[in-house]
Amino acid sequence: MDVREGKLGLSTSVFAVVLTYAFLASVWILLSDRAMAVMVGDAEMLVWVSMAKGWFFVAMTSVLLYFLVRRLVDQLTAAHLHQLELQRERKQPPPMLVAIANSSTDAIFAKDEEGRYLLINTAASRFIGKPPEDVLGHDDRTIFPPEQAALIMAFDQRVRETRQPETNEETLLTLEGPRVFLATKGPLQDAQGKVFGTFGISRDITERKAAEVALHDNRERLRLLVDHAPAALAMFDREMRYLEVSRRWRDDYFLGDQDVIGRSHYDVFPEIPAYWREMHRRGLAGETLSADEDAFERLDGSVQWLRWELRPWREADGTVGGIVLFSEDISKRKLAEHELKQRNEELERFNLAAIGRELRMIELKRQVNALTQVRGQPPPYDLAFTELSPRRVQ
Repeated sequence: MDVREGKLGLSTSVFAVVLTYAFLASVWILLSDRAMAVMVGDAEMLVWVSMAKGWFFVAMTSVLLYFLVRRLVDQLTAAHLHQLELQRERKQPPPMLVAIANSSTDAIFAKDEEGRYLLINTAASRFIGKPPEDVLGHDDRTIFPPEQAALIMAFDQRVRETRQPETNEETLLTLEGPRVFLATKGPLQDAQGKVFGTFGISRDITERKAAEVALHDNRERLRLLVDHAPAALAMFDREMRYLEVSRRWRDDYFLGDQDVIGRSHYDVFPEIPAYWREMHRRGLAGETLSADEDAFERLDGSVQWLRWELRPWREADGTVGGIVLFSEDISKRKLAEHELKQRNEELERFNLAAIGRELRMIELKRQVNALTQVRGQPPPYDLAFTELSPRRVQ
């Protein structure tokens, strides 16, 4: 509407200048020719007077045309300045929007198509360390270091070209040092859909990013600690899904390189007995349980002897988040104990056999000695050691 009115006003002004010039020129020519014909009777003099009249006409019309054109240019300049002022006013945010923006703790801003700031709230002003009046009308090159300003302006340009909002993380140098912002930017469009700038909302997520980095570092340290723990160790959530597992656990339970993280313990080991499942439920309820030795019968029929301990781990709010299982494969020890028991039993049997034989020999010798004594001869065998009293043995 404003553009059409401007063009109409320009056409009217031009037409008025042309009409005025044509009218004055026509009146001058008509009246001056008649006056010259009446006043000058000599033909040669009439030629000179006509030439002087022509030059006078040119001079007068030039002066008139100058003032008319000057007036037209002044009108056009005023109209253009008025149009620019209207455009500037249309781009200026209403006071209510400024008040809402200033009440937010997030940085809120708007820029025109050249990247110059149209709006900046108090939070954004605080971050960059400059009052709004020193920022409005300027672009990012007057606020941030060159490299940062180039990245920000490229981001804005991409949003204007694609006409699509974007969300990215930006690390900016502020009065408080480098800060990380989660910036959402989108295009500003007028009623006709023409993009005339960008808007942005940036949230300071520096502390959150630092917490994420610390959490990642803690998880990495935990992973390394668990992975290289000398004991068989596994960490589970409340659904008994694997969170972490040590190499020793993989070796002891013959898991190899299969990826068990996120899988259910009962899917990995479907042969787990109901007794152990009950222990897991009790651990998830907050109990600490253990066993010095327990038999684990595998699917292939083999038996692993284990010493284990189960402890719950807790979330930040104190609730049980899952359990941690520590175990030691004592199968070799149990096998050694079994073999030792067998050897002891064999030794006892051998010992009993040897002692029985010796006792029978002693009894036989006693019988021989008795027969010899009956015949009046001295006994051939000395069996005094079998008649030692308990006191003498001591």
